[in-house]
Amino acid sequence: MYRKLRWVVADKAKLDDLLQTLTSLNDGLFHVLPTSPGPVCQAKSQVSTLKLSFDIPFLLDVRKSSEFVGREYLIESLKQNVEEGKHTQNIIVLYGTGGMGKTQLALEYIHQYYGDYTSVFWINAASDQTTILGFTQVMQRLIQHHAELCEDYSHIGRLLGMAGKLDSNGCFEVTQPSEEQYVVDAVKRWFASLENTNWLLVFDNLDDLDSVDIEEYIPACNHGTVIITSRRRDLQQGRRGFEVQQMQSIEAIQLLLMACAMPKFEDLVLSDQTTASTIVQELGYLPLALDQAGAYIHMSQYSLGRYLKAYQSNASYLLSKGWKGGKQGRSVFATWEISFKAIQETNPEAAKLLLICGFLNNEDISEELLKRGLNLEPQDLEDAIRTLLSYSLAKRSSNDDSFSIHPLVHSWAKLRLESEPQKEIDIAREAFEVVVSGVDKSDEGRTEDWIFERRVMLHIDAITKHMAQYAEVSNMNMQDGSRSLGDVYERHGRLHEALSWYRWALAAYEKALGVDHPSTLTTAYNMASVYDNQGQYEKALEWYWRALTGQEKALGVDHPYTLTTVNNMAVVFDKQGQYEKALEWYGRALAGEEKALGVDHPDTLTTVHNMALVFDNQGQYEKALEWYGRALAGEEKVLGVDHPDTLITVNNMAGVFYNQGRYEKALEWYGRALAGHEKALGVDHPDTLITVNNMAGVFSNQGQYEKALEWYGRALAGREKVLGVDHPDTLSTVNNMALVFDNQGQYEKALEWYGRTLAGEEKVLGVDHPQTQDTIRCLISLHEKTGQTEQAQILRMRLHVPKR
Repeated sequence: MYRKLRWVVADKAKLDDLLQTLTSLNDGLFHVLPTSPGPVCQAKSQVSTLKLSFDIPFLLDVRKSSEFVGREYLIESLKQNVEEGKHTQNIIVLYGTGGMGKTQLALEYIHQYYGDYTSVFWINAASDQTTILGFTQVMQRLIQHHAELCEDYSHIGRLLGMAGKLDSNGCFEVTQPSEEQYVVDAVKRWFASLENTNWLLVFDNLDDLDSVDIEEYIPACNHGTVIITSRRRDLQQGRRGFEVQQMQSIEAIQLLLMACAMPKFEDLVLSDQTTASTIVQELGYLPLALDQAGAYIHMSQYSLGRYLKAYQSNASYLLSKGWKGGKQGRSVFATWEISFKAIQETNPEAAKLLLICGFLNNEDISEELLKRGLNLEPQDLEDAIRTLLSYSLAKRSSNDDSFSIHPLVHSWAKLRLESEPQKEIDIAREAFEVVVSGVDKSDEGRTEDWIFERRVMLHIDAITKHMAQYAEVSNMNMQDGSRSLGDVYERHGRLHEALSWYRWALAAYEKALGVDHPSTLTTAYNMASVYDNQGQYEKALEWYWRALTGQEKALGVDHPYTLTTVNNMAVVFDKQGQYEKALEWYGRALAGEEKALGVDHPDTLTTVHNMALVFDNQGQYEKALEWYGRALAGEEKVLGVDHPDTLITVNNMAGVFYNQGRYEKALEWYGRALAGHEKALGVDHPDTLITVNNMAGVFSNQGQYEKALEWYGRALAGREKVLGVDHPDTLSTVNNMALVFDNQGQYEKALEWYGRTLAGEEKVLGVDHPQTQDTIRCLISLHEKTGQTEQAQILRMRLHVPKR
């Protein structure tokens, strides 16, 4: 149910006067405005002396192969390329065919020369999501390192550009795309620091250039070294290209013999030497194929000759199936076919697990997800994973609670099913059920489950991409799971993806259960909620109406679900400014709730509160107070005087007194709300800080400017700590402080604080946002007031011409 906490802007009359001064043109100025020197932490009695650190102890989350052999000439050439580009930012692209060993080459270089760098970081750039995850892991490393020097996480957050984002344990959550970008930008700024000149950053597996715009992730500076591994030759343009080609014959033989734990080449009998030479030639000197072949020979105790016959048989099989990719592609696929058939015979569950993983993301395949989603005993799952590891078809992650699969193995696992369409659909469905079962056991109210959902989001994205390839998901009896994934995406702010799954679920429910089944109607309601969150109010009303029509028919007009839909339609009308219609629909919800639930039920009281909000928005203050009073009496009786819902009503009543100009009464009620918020929620809770901000607004309107600045300062310190320096609520407080300085005639300070507001709003909201445009207008007015007409004219270029 909808409940809104009201907050006020200081000196509304003056703000209205300022907003009268607009004219218009278009975009322009970029760096004329002064900005704040940074966040002011007023909550601390001591200032930490910790400074940014750039010497980060060496630690890689990617394991280097113990069987790396030869290729010294490539390592030496790579080292030479790095040295030649040291006078500026050096971007080196290791490109070549899949399976050539680009990743292992980069890892070997790092392990030989990591001492030359102050920090080394590795990011999996296979997709946009894995790249963002990599940046969050870099930030976690930076936080951990600084915490070893000083455990003041508030100060560490400010140093690393994460002010207000870290909790008392130094942890942070990323819940929205804008917050993902916030972390990426903070990490890039750390790399770009002028004192931080000698770092190495690797972007591995950058093959999907449609998904990943690498320029958005490379730090903007003239120092540091970037190494990119990719199959894409075109990435070398404008950078230092470095092609990784096939291994030399003797190196390839050494790798094969090492992988299968056989004696050195010179210690083999002549026939085995000849066979080994033939095998590496057949495998195209590909390191990945040689590693797979060696692992199979070792596990199966085959002789070299017997393996060569098995390989040639499977290569012929692949050719007969019309598999493309040239000799190199077929050679490496043939090695996997041999291993796969052996696994099918000895551990069918392991073979099936590999195929299922082909529909997940190839990185960070969480054992917890598999435990939740697979119908296997824990020991059987562990045996299956161990089997894949033993055949080199999977690699254990450094944290030991997940594993990864090489991108080519991952592609092959799915590709081999294309000749068996029904089996492909069956495996895809099992992968879907693994993901759904994994997140179905999450409780959206628990932080640890939300974090787990976030971790497995890469696999949810992968299954979403794969299932979209099938013509009719609705024919696959997956409606419950589809709605569950829609719920996960909606919880994490991924509204477009949420709509896709809800549409699939709706089609399946309609087909299987009918248009008026409660599950169908709940899905229609969910779609309306997404449209509402997107600001598409007409579409939201359309889908709420569809849900409501069915609910009235199937459940009755007074069913709680029906009344919730009625209430939410009223919310949309309120957002649209259709206040009379909002009151009509709230009245309808209220009549039903009083009848079905009682006058003092929390849902009933929420509707009473929301009706008061509408009267407040209309300027009908006496009516608003009457309805707030009715809500408050019920809330105090049912919920208690310090319940958060009760305190929201107290705060909003104070807002009505403020709007009426009854400032002493407003302060009295804000004081009551504040005492309750601090007791129930704590001094830094966002709801508490809204009340603090509102009290400052009252002092400002009373002309008590110093007191207003004191209370705005308190609100600002709390919001910077809890919400961050660029959160819209934080910026509103900054803007209000600018208004106070303006009222005091401290125009330079007002310009400084307006400038800080504008910088944050442009970053977070964009130049086109109404709030940003309002700040520009305030700055124009102030510049004109102080005779700075040229600056005012430049700012006018950033306003938009009203459409006629």
